[in-house]
Parts: sequence; structure tokens; C-alpha cells
Amino acid sequence: MNLTRGAALVVGVLMCGLAGADEQAAGGMASLQGVWEGPWYRGMTSGKVKVEVKDDGGTIQFTNLDNFGGDVHPITHTKYDGLSFSFRADGEKGGPLTATLKLNEAGTQMRGLGKFDGFPLRFELRRSAGQ
Repeated sequence: MNLTRGAALVVGVLMCGLAGADEQAAGGMASLQGVWEGPWYRGMTSGKVKVEVKDDGGTIQFTNLDNFGGDVHPITHTKYDGLSFSFRADGEKGGPLTATLKLNEAGTQMRGLGKFDGFPLRFELRRSAGQ
């Protein structure tokens, strides 16, 4: 096999792998759809959070998170790379909330870190029962 043919073969294999990863990530976003709930922590403060993932984004609602508010807020800039789910949400006050949560192998839990109002937040979410 000459060098040019070998290089073309390697590029072809890599392109197929990348296409498969994109398909998995796109299909994976559909597998994240539904309601996820659990605690959030910021230093000595904590509360509950409910995230609903939909095709076009979703919603988030916190209890006890100062400056974010207790109402339901839309999530935007959603991204799923096959391993981690990232999003952004704007609360009532403060800067934007950004977070990246890693999905476990079973697809039943998402854990990770976010940032809001200059402080880190830790999330521990579970898929709601019945989904």
C-alpha cells in the first residue's frame, strides 16, 4: 500500500468515526428528554432543582437559590456530546447560570458543576420515576 492510499484510508476511517459520534450525540439528546430532579449545593447552601429536557431546550426550576428565583426558567444553548449535557439559563437577577453535567452509563443520573452569580454549584440529578 502506498502512502497516499494509506493516508486516504486513515482519513476515511476517522470521518466515519466522527459521523458516528455525531449520530450518537444527536440520538443521545433524545434519550435525555424528560424530567430530572435532585439536590444542588453551593457552599453551605442547598436546595432542590428540577430540569426538563426537551427537543428545543427545556426548563429549570430551583428552590432556595438566591437571585435566580423560584419560577420556571427556560434553558438554552443545550449541547450533548454523548457523555456530558451542557446548558445555560438566565434567572431573575445575577449573571447567567451555566452547567455541564455528566450522564452515568445507565442513563439514570447526571452529576456535575455549574456556575451562577460568581459561585460554583454542584448538581446531583436523577431521572424522575415513570420515565
